[in-house]
This record gives sequence, C-alpha cells and structure tokens, in this order.
Amino acid sequence: MNKVFKVLLFLAFLWVLSYALASVIFDQQVIPYGSEVAVIPVMGTITLDGDSGLLSSSSSATDIADKIRTANENAATKAIVLEINSPGGTVMGAKKVVDALKKVDKPVVAVITEYGTSGAYWIASQSDVIVADELSIVGSIGVIGSYLEFSGLLNDFNVSYERLVTGDYKDISSPYKELTDEERELIEERLQKIHDYFVADVASGRDMSIADTEKLATGIFYLGMDGVDNGLIDEIGDKDYAILRAKQLANITNGQVAEYKEEEGWLQTALRDYTAYSSFYIGQGVGSMLLSTEAQNLQIRAE
Repeated sequence: MNKVFKVLLFLAFLWVLSYALASVIFDQQVIPYGSEVAVIPVMGTITLDGDSGLLSSSSSATDIADKIRTANENAATKAIVLEINSPGGTVMGAKKVVDALKKVDKPVVAVITEYGTSGAYWIASQSDVIVADELSIVGSIGVIGSYLEFSGLLNDFNVSYERLVTGDYKDISSPYKELTDEERELIEERLQKIHDYFVADVASGRDMSIADTEKLATGIFYLGMDGVDNGLIDEIGDKDYAILRAKQLANITNGQVAEYKEEEGWLQTALRDYTAYSSFYIGQGVGSMLLSTEAQNLQIRAE
C-alpha cells in the first residue's frame, strides 16, 4: 500500500509539473517579436472554463478569449489566425469566444483544419476570412439538447422514480422519467431561441441574409470543397495559407508568427478522449459523445 501511495504521489507531481512547464512555455510564446501574426488554437469540445477534473479533454473558452484579448491589445500583433479543429461545445462556451472576437480591431482569419462545426463554426463566422481544407467538415449549424432517458429500463427492473420537487418543472429532463408534452414544448421553445440567436450571429458575421443562413442551418455538415459555393467559407487552404492571408490583410510581409499555444501535459494527452460534457450543446459535429450520468441532464436548472 505504501508503494502504491508513492507511485500515485509521483504521478500527481508529474501532472502538476506538466502544467507548470506548459504555463512557462505559453508565457514565452506571447512575447512580442515585431510585426507578428498571433495563431490561437480552438481545439476539441469548447466549454466555458474547460473540465476541472483530471480526465479533461475540452478547451476552455475563457482561456481562448483571454488569448484573443491579449493578442488584440498587443501593439506588435497585426493579425490573428484562429486554428480551428473542433466540433463545437456549450452555448456559453462558444458565445464567450464570439464575444471576444467582436471586440477585435485587427484582421482575423479562421482556418478549419479538420472540422469546424456547430459552435466552432459560429466562432469561425466572426472572422474576416474563413479558410478550410477541401475535405474538412464545416457547418452543422443547429442546437442540440438531447439526453438519455431510461425510465423504461427502470420499469423492467421494478425500480420506481420517487418525484420530490418544489416546482412543477424542477426535474424537467430527468433521465428517470419521460418528458411530458408540455415539458418537451418548453425545452424545444428554448432551443429554438438559441438557434435563432446562433443563426442571426452567423448571418451577420458572414454578411448573409438570415433567410439564406437558415437554408444552411439544418444541422447537416458540409465538406470544405462545397463551402465556397454555399458561402460557409471563403477560400480553400491550410494553416500556412491562412497565415499568409492574415499578413496580406494586415499589410505586412515578413512578420513573425507567435503560437499562442499551451503545451499539453503528458497525462492530459493520454486521457484526452475520456471526458463528459453537460449543458446545451451547439451541436457535436459528426459522431456521438460519451455522457456521464450528470451530463444526461440538460442542466437548465440552478442547483
């Protein structure tokens, strides 16, 4: 037992050390070099503050927004490139980044490397130019609030749900009972309001009409090669091309490239794919997401 404790203590020390080293590396990377292009990553599922647990693979919208503000306030930075590889995330996570981008007064180029869908596409839509690989996945504009419901399974095992609440809707979307028609209508009404906000912001960012944006806002994803024709992206290209376009927009030629990227600790890298997410999600791109018991609830209540 003593040996096991020492091993766990050593692993905990390495984990803390990896974060400390990442912080040092990040601080070094944002030192102004001259006329520079700031490259800010938007990777993985975007949540407001990132997962606080050990098994974390989401990106913190707060951290991303802070980097955007830092780059915008840095006089040496002439343009920003958002390097996006994300299926989206929570509503407030995406909105936090979008709000930060709306305050930027420098050219912004978004490059979608593999996928930039849902909330991540919302973020990309606020840039001046969107570049994407021709086989990347983009769009998937829509809102999802789905969750697992297993009241039927409980019935199969003769397990009952004892409903003890002080408000009629306190246990709305509980996985232990079926939604009533009224509850379903209430949830869908709120999802529609988020959807309308999402569509209006994308339309504004892409200089499109709401009607044209709505035609694309079916939740379906598109390939980058189709994005130029339907207006979701501006040009086909990779990260290097996006940096070149950012320099062109900023009227600089030989500017340095500053990677605003925190190095991932080895433990976070090993455990990147094991995490759970909660709240309304602005889509999940392509594929499904593993949910913890807590994440099965829509989290529209205060607890």
